Amino acid sequence: MFASAASYLLIAAAALQPVLAGVYITSPVAGTTAIGGQVLEVKWADDGNTPTVASVGPCSVDIYTGSVNNQVKLQNLAASVDVSKTSSISATIDPSIGQDDSHYFVRFTSLSLKSESNSQYPYQAFSAMFPISSMTGTFNASVLAAIDASNTTSSSTAVVSAAASGSSKATAGLAASASASKSATTSGSSSTSAALPLADVVPAGLLLAAAGFVSYLVL
Repeated sequence: MFASAASYLLIAAAALQPVLAGVYITSPVAGTTAIGGQVLEVKWADDGNTPTVASVGPCSVDIYTGSVNNQVKLQNLAASVDVSKTSSISATIDPSIGQDDSHYFVRFTSLSLKSESNSQYPYQAFSAMFPISSMTGTFNASVLAAIDASNTTSSSTAVVSAAASGSSKATAGLAASASASKSATTSGSSSTSAALPLADVVPAGLLLAAAGFVSYLVL
């Protein structure tokens, strides 16, 4: 019964929300080997869908950790980079922002473009989660709780995540919520941020495919 309900919600989300794309992050990916104190290269491309990178314009590029509903900002990599005029940036990972973990991701936040479905949120794009080693910091209880939430999400979210494995565009689904999060900090400085609705960052076709998979499990 739960699976049927999850299937219905996924189909409804795909039907009611527009598909947003634009910035397709090609690095880092899940297999990236990132090391604290060393340079992280972030690369992206225009995927040919709306909005274009020209529409997205200048973005803040940051390292985050956390879960679907609670994204914790750890380090700014670029305060303002026009994604239509360049396709990569490089910055040194501050090893004090956290501990060795596999729940890091890069988030692009447009400084001008708003979400087409909810104008109170900016356009956002996300990399896959990737590990960073040789870190010297620690996560406090609030950050650890946010990370733990990513391991205990509901069945419907897990299906979408599994279907999205291996694609940085699809793994943008980790930011699938419009609810604001309480502030949390690491041993250094960090902040939490609200995330976009599910269909703002996950292609409609993926949602439908995941819904079909859930229905198959029910049968």
